[in-house]
Amino acid sequence: MNQADILVIGVIYNTYPETIRYLNSLTPQATVNLAVILVDNSDQAASPDFIKKINGLPFLHYLETGKNLGYFGGAREGLKYYLAEHPIYPSWILVTNVDIVFTPQFFTRLTALNHRQSLGLVAPSIISKKWNTDYNPKIQQRYSKKKLLLYRFLYSSFLVHNLFLLAAYGKKWVGGVRGRNKEAAASQGQLGKKIYAPHGSCLVFKNDYFIGGGTLDMPNFLFGEEVMVAETAMQLGLDVEYHPELVIHDYEHASTGFFLTPKMSGYNRQAIQSILTRYYP
Repeated sequence: MNQADILVIGVIYNTYPETIRYLNSLTPQATVNLAVILVDNSDQAASPDFIKKINGLPFLHYLETGKNLGYFGGAREGLKYYLAEHPIYPSWILVTNVDIVFTPQFFTRLTALNHRQSLGLVAPSIISKKWNTDYNPKIQQRYSKKKLLLYRFLYSSFLVHNLFLLAAYGKKWVGGVRGRNKEAAASQGQLGKKIYAPHGSCLVFKNDYFIGGGTLDMPNFLFGEEVMVAETAMQLGLDVEYHPELVIHDYEHASTGFFLTPKMSGYNRQAIQSILTRYYP
């Protein structure tokens, strides 16, 4: 794998068909000095057909972890693998789910991005294929401690948690119906807008985030990554900017599902508690 300007780390968990669709959106853009590492956290073996399809892509490395390390745990292994061969950070490092699709000009526009020196992360436009809404800007202002305590309460029971999700999905559906043509036009006036945290399905890091001391080391197994990344950027004096000219389509929840099991709800609760302990003493 050659030194790249852009490193994309895609984390797989039993999402092989989605991964092929993901790679199909990346392959035509490999001319932009792109390196891709697929980190496979799956608890099942990839099929020979899948391996055959990904073999021969010169910009791609496939890394099997042998166990589920979680989202950032898997991404951390991918970044470690890259840096073992190339100790210089690429200009851009993307950590993504594989149930997304990049639009054709995404990486060309990313490399041409006019940004401030204080930039730490970019929040692209992540359009939900189900709800027809943009998931960014994910969190525009830092959460209050009161709001996080409310989330911890809502996540205290997986039944209450799923009722909360059901209400949130209803709100997304209504927003998608009402805003089909308005959102794209409105978002263009927000190019470069500073926000608190981006959506976690595609986190676009400027290398200064890592050069300044940021890492992918998170105390929780899953969830809460957006807030922890935002808090790290704040501590490093780096900005998070919303750039809707960078467009991704999100097929979402391919590995976790729309509703949560008690185990998954527990991971959410643990993440909220970690955030409260670390950042809201």
